[in-house]
Amino acid sequence: MKCKEMSWHTELLAEVLASPDQMPHAWLITGLHGIGKSAFARAFAAALLCESPTAQRTACGSCAACAWLAADNHPDLRLLEPLADDQGKVSRDIRIDQVRALADFVSVTGHRSARRPIIVDPADALNTAAANALLKTLEEPGAGVVFLLVTHDADAVPATVRSRCRRLSLPTPAMEEGVDWLQAETGCSAADARSWLAMAGGSPLRAAASADPQAAEAARAMLAAIARLPDAAPVAVADALHQWEGRLWLPVLQRWVIDLMRIAAGATPRYFPAQAQRLAELAARSDLNRLGRCGQRLSARFRDVGHPLNPRLFCEDTLQTYQEAFAGR
Repeated sequence: MKCKEMSWHTELLAEVLASPDQMPHAWLITGLHGIGKSAFARAFAAALLCESPTAQRTACGSCAACAWLAADNHPDLRLLEPLADDQGKVSRDIRIDQVRALADFVSVTGHRSARRPIIVDPADALNTAAANALLKTLEEPGAGVVFLLVTHDADAVPATVRSRCRRLSLPTPAMEEGVDWLQAETGCSAADARSWLAMAGGSPLRAAASADPQAAEAARAMLAAIARLPDAAPVAVADALHQWEGRLWLPVLQRWVIDLMRIAAGATPRYFPAQAQRLAELAARSDLNRLGRCGQRLSARFRDVGHPLNPRLFCEDTLQTYQEAFAGR
C-alpha cells in the first residue's frame, strides 16, 4: 500500500497528528477529485500504525509495521472499497456484507498497535444498507478504532454518517506547486503541465493522466468536437464523441459550459484558457441564465452516464441540451 502523502499535504498531516490524545474516532477527508486524498488517508493510517514514528509523528517507512503496510498485510488495518467480481468488473458500491465483516475487527484489541484505522474509500460509494450498518459502528467504535472516510463529494455521504465525523478539507495545490510535481512525475514541459492542470481544474492526479499520449490525443479530439457546437449539428458532433464513453466526454462538456458561464459573468476561463477567444464568441451568443440552466441539466446527466440505455442517443440528447443554450440568439 502506497502511504506517501502529496507534498502539499505534508504540513496538514503533521498538524492532524500533533495531538494524538485528542484524536477523533472518525474523519471525513474531502477535497477536489484527484488531489491525493486517498494517499493522504493511507499516510494517515500508516502514521497511526508506525512503531517508530518521526518527530512529526508521521510513519518512518522502515519499521516492521511499515513493512507490513507496504506488503498490504498489516493485521490492524482495514480498507473498504468497491470490489471486483469474478469477471474483474468493479462494483459501484461498497456493500453491507463488507461493513458487517468489520464486526470482529472492531470488537477485539489490536495485534500490534493501539490504533486500528479503517479506510473507507470512496465513502460516497456506500450504498444505503452499508451506510446504515456503518453508522452503528461509528456510534460505538471499538477502542483505538479510527475511521478515515474519503470522498470528493461530501454531500453524497449520508448526513447521519457525516455528522459522526470530523471533516478535514484538503487543499488543492498552488499552480506552481502542481506544475513542479507534474514535471517531476511525467517529464513534461512547464507549459504542458500548466495546460493540463487548467483542464483538470487544478487537480494534479487528473492532470497526470494527460501525460499519456493516447489520453492527451483523446482529450484534444473531444475538446475540438465540443468547440464546433452550436455551429455544427449535435448529430455530427456525436459522430466524433460517441467513440468514447460518456464518463470521458461529459466532464469536458461540463467544464466547457462552466468556462462559458465564467466569461458571461465577466471572469476568465478556468479550464480552457487557450480557447478564450472561441469561448468569448460563444458566450456572446447566449446569456448567463441559459448557460446556468444548461449546466444544471448537464450535472443531472451524470446520474445516467455510467449506464445509458443507448450511448449514442445519450450523447446526441446531451449535446442537444447544450445546443438549446444558444437558441433564439
